[in-house]
Amino acid sequence: MKLHIYDTYEEMSRAAANVVTAQLLLKPDSHVGLTAGKTPVGMFAELVRLYQNKTVSFADAWFYNLEEKIGVAKDDPSTCRSYFHKHFMDETDVSPEKLLLPDSQPEDISAECQKYDRLLSSLPSSRLDMQILGIGEDAHIGMNRPNDALAPGAHKEVRPSGSYIAMGVSHILLAKRILLIANGESKAQAVADMFAQGISSAVPATLLKLHPDVIVLIDKPAASKLAL
Repeated sequence: MKLHIYDTYEEMSRAAANVVTAQLLLKPDSHVGLTAGKTPVGMFAELVRLYQNKTVSFADAWFYNLEEKIGVAKDDPSTCRSYFHKHFMDETDVSPEKLLLPDSQPEDISAECQKYDRLLSSLPSSRLDMQILGIGEDAHIGMNRPNDALAPGAHKEVRPSGSYIAMGVSHILLAKRILLIANGESKAQAVADMFAQGISSAVPATLLKLHPDVIVLIDKPAASKLAL
């Protein structure tokens, strides 16, 4: 894993946006897995700025996500689809039909999980060109949280905020490149464990050590417990 530490969240966010931009300049029709939440908001804001400055276009790219909330309408503000429209798509040239997520109102959850797995497996080389990740305070990646075993394929996750269809670890690890971003002292222990602990489903982020091309971008507070 290649680690880069930045003084501020803003600097980290710009660096993350630059990595994504470089991917799209090299391959405009890239298939990119996104992540929602608080951490990537700055990255998306920078990607919007780069688009407005005509540095990058997203028109030919395809986007996916680590999860989608279920049991609510597609345009409900709590869905990941709505999040990406708000922070990214509505201010750029991303085509709405090129954001591919699980159905937020599936008739059959198991069938929808299988459908998402088939979609990801149908990509060129059967994998994403890049997967963007955050990290949870318990070192989870996506919605793959510490457990005796982690689901390889898409699966249902029930969290306090609702139920989700989540991408499994197999498709995360199959991505050609992984970009992990983290900020704040609340993520410091998880970041430290990711680097220091052995590979274990009890610390899901340690599975990234199995991948040949992982870029980790963090700010100084998130790096505060690293043994450097």
